Amino acid sequence: MFRVLLVDDEPLILEHTRRLLEMEKQNYVIVGTASNGLDGIELIRNLHPDVAILDVMMPGATGLEVIDAVQDENCRFIIVSGYQEFEYVRHALRAGVVDYLLKPLSASELSAALSRLLGGEKDGPADYAARYGSVVASVIRSIEEHYMESDYNLSWLCENELFMDETYISRLFKQKTEVRFNTWLNRRRLEEAENLLRFQSDLSMEAIAERTGFSTAKYFIESFKKQKGVSPLQYRKNKETGEDRNSEF
Repeated sequence: MFRVLLVDDEPLILEHTRRLLEMEKQNYVIVGTASNGLDGIELIRNLHPDVAILDVMMPGATGLEVIDAVQDENCRFIIVSGYQEFEYVRHALRAGVVDYLLKPLSASELSAALSRLLGGEKDGPADYAARYGSVVASVIRSIEEHYMESDYNLSWLCENELFMDETYISRLFKQKTEVRFNTWLNRRRLEEAENLLRFQSDLSMEAIAERTGFSTAKYFIESFKKQKGVSPLQYRKNKETGEDRNSEF
């Protein structure tokens, strides 16, 4: 049983992460939670978790400062960040000491990150090679890293990362996954938009569109309604009033 510690100063995000872990059919147990970096350091030293999931910006100590303070502990780390800090974190963690995710977390991202750190076999962005092959797995990893960028597309990926023919990659991706590249990308963006609608009720449609890679709020609203059958605002209202509907992207 893997022991997980959660450290985040936002109660809603902390509860969201806890629920995601409880929904997992894996051997994870939450051994503690903390709402600031200093308490996080103390709990890591006292509880000895296998993994600590840390916010970046917190009172007392940042997530990166927590990691520096407990280097002597046999603990691995997942850093979560808001959109504003994401580029900073992505560059700061290139060495691969920790994983990093954009909040609010999605179930698929969290599961994949835990699988990467703990050596699990559950499919995630880093585990698709066995199913789809290394090239398609590279495409999926790229989508996970860049889906929030509105100018990201298959042409950019082939020219800047894969250095392979776009037509070939398009056909290979469709053959292996049975969906087009743009369909996979759009579903990933909508998945993240759904999380933002549920857990950040203060965000406007324009802000959500920007954070999830949609070129305009209008395009985001149209895409969301097409997939969910309701507008983003109605979806948010349904969640707030308890009229929950299953999400299938």
